[in-house]
Amino acid sequence: MKKTCLVLCVMVAVLMLFSATKVGAQTCPPPVLPPGGYFESNGYRVEIVPDIGPYPGCEVNFPKIDISGNRVFTYKFTRINPSAKSVSHIDILIPVCSPSLTTPTGACYVPCSPPYTGLCPVSCQGFLYAPGVGDSSTGFGLGLTLENTFKWSWSGKWSWPGITTGIVSLTYPPTPPDKTKIQPVYASPNAMLLKMGSSSRHYPYGQILASSCGLVPVQVFPPQVPLATKKQEKISDIEVCIESTDQSGFPTSVYSCDPLLVGTPACNCPEEKRDYWVNYPLSALHIDPSTLQQVWIDPDPRSPATYIITSGSTCVKKCYPSGYCYVGPKGCTP
Repeated sequence: MKKTCLVLCVMVAVLMLFSATKVGAQTCPPPVLPPGGYFESNGYRVEIVPDIGPYPGCEVNFPKIDISGNRVFTYKFTRINPSAKSVSHIDILIPVCSPSLTTPTGACYVPCSPPYTGLCPVSCQGFLYAPGVGDSSTGFGLGLTLENTFKWSWSGKWSWPGITTGIVSLTYPPTPPDKTKIQPVYASPNAMLLKMGSSSRHYPYGQILASSCGLVPVQVFPPQVPLATKKQEKISDIEVCIESTDQSGFPTSVYSCDPLLVGTPACNCPEEKRDYWVNYPLSALHIDPSTLQQVWIDPDPRSPATYIITSGSTCVKKCYPSGYCYVGPKGCTP
């Protein structure tokens, strides 16, 4: 009896493992969207809806090529700010290619009626504007002679209560056998705009993968770190360092060194020992002309400044024409 149980238990365990493995083989993790796969703006998130490859590859392909050979660009837009207005239509730029692309058709979908499971098509129209014409209702694409503008337009379906998500798609028919006449459709980042309300400053917009003439790699720019230039100065017996990060010479920070580090030049002062001067607008200092004790001008022609010392104060004020002042050293008497 024990032997029979052992055999059956092992068989059941193997079958359960096989079943679990088989089920797992049919699923893919949530896709990691490629660069240009989404943007967020003015209360909305827009993202591509990629075609997910079979396990174990789980490749993310965009656009999707369906069984008929159509190339389908699908986008999901979601209201992430409850106070954002409803979207009335969407524009996207399509480059002028040579040879030209096939003419696309548009479609729109919303979550079906409660409980909002699945997607149901809604009536919408697709317009393809000629290069440079743009969408007259938004101005999007106007003057861009190397770009067509495609517009998805519908009649207020996204104002239904409870609906915060919509889907739009752009479908290109298959490339005919004579490939010299029609350009294959690829994907690369281009501009998209959602019309929301009546004020253009509220329109969500951004860059997203769109139809393209060819495979254009996404440009990745290294972070720009401006070089800081330092200038050592002595102001009323106080050694200070003035840092700037552009050619104007106007400072981004002014600091002196901890008095305990005697003999250490301010510009060589360790970060943790720096006493940064506080930045104030000139109007906040309330300088009484009758208390002016010493005033002189910094001769630097790039960033002229005025030094001010008032009676009863141990602070030095270095003020610039833009109307702001650095006040120090740390702990001085105002």
